[in-house]
Amino acid sequence: MSRKDTLKAMLSRREQELPDGNSNDAAPPTEAPEKSLQHIRSGAVGAMSRSLGHIASAADQARALIASGSAVVEIPTEKIEGSFVSDRLPDEGEDYQRLVEAIRESGQKSPILVRPHPSKPDRYQIAFGHRRVRVLASLARPVKAVVQNLTDEELVVIQGQENAARSDLSYIERGLFALALEERGFDRRVIMSSLGIEKTQLSKLMSVAHSLPRTLIEAIGPAPKAGRPRWMALAERHAEGKNEAALKELLQSTRFRDADSDSRFSQVMALLSVRGAKPKPETIKSEAGAKLASVERSGTKVNLVFDDRAAPAFADFVASQLEQLHRDYLQSRSVLRD
Repeated sequence: MSRKDTLKAMLSRREQELPDGNSNDAAPPTEAPEKSLQHIRSGAVGAMSRSLGHIASAADQARALIASGSAVVEIPTEKIEGSFVSDRLPDEGEDYQRLVEAIRESGQKSPILVRPHPSKPDRYQIAFGHRRVRVLASLARPVKAVVQNLTDEELVVIQGQENAARSDLSYIERGLFALALEERGFDRRVIMSSLGIEKTQLSKLMSVAHSLPRTLIEAIGPAPKAGRPRWMALAERHAEGKNEAALKELLQSTRFRDADSDSRFSQVMALLSVRGAKPKPETIKSEAGAKLASVERSGTKVNLVFDDRAAPAFADFVASQLEQLHRDYLQSRSVLRD
């Protein structure tokens, strides 16, 4: 069967579910597209009634429908809601501004994919195309969309795969998306399929996203130029628990807030990478002023370093007296308590 016949068969099978397209050959709808859609409730998250093969097939069908352009309708932006699983961090950087200008000048080139909202009649839920909807809403223009009935599993797999195919999500956004799916009870196989990665990659991705506070990630933003190694390094620096007061001050500064997301990431990394100045050793001198030893402090450790040239065998003498010195120390503490 040819690709054209295959698409025709898929569209015929769904003609009772989907509104008529707005191609030249299609008859104009007699009522608003959203009115003709039946309200269909998605399958429960925990009920894996369809195999991943069927879910992948649904994703392929959705892409075929969009490629054919024969099932595209226009929907007002106020009737469209985002996916039930967020996959983006707020960011209106250069890429977003370029998209705004492109759509302003040339219109929406490719349709988005939505499903009938599972709990709100006459509303739709986005599978992919969130940024385009935001742009079109800001321009007060309707959205060109393909409407397809999708289960929750099908929606998140299509959502993740489409973003992966476009290289559209940053590393940390993919991590947050995976965490959100896990929190909603999705099977690991579904999460791997939605992101197009294998088990080990998923574990590393989720580990990084787990290890950083959500507030810090949201303050930084998507940081598209920062891949796994840099986010892992940031997580390791943050786990050390240093410079917390300085970090809080940085996140509230105008310099940080006015910077783009990649610059914000670099500022946080630079701050957390700063090592505290190493304390200078304390010198112990004799009555004549000769250096006997130095005391080096580091965290919970104290090192006593002797200079054998200035006081030969003095280190051995001190070592031999340590037991008595410790008894004297304990006795002095006992006297103080009494």
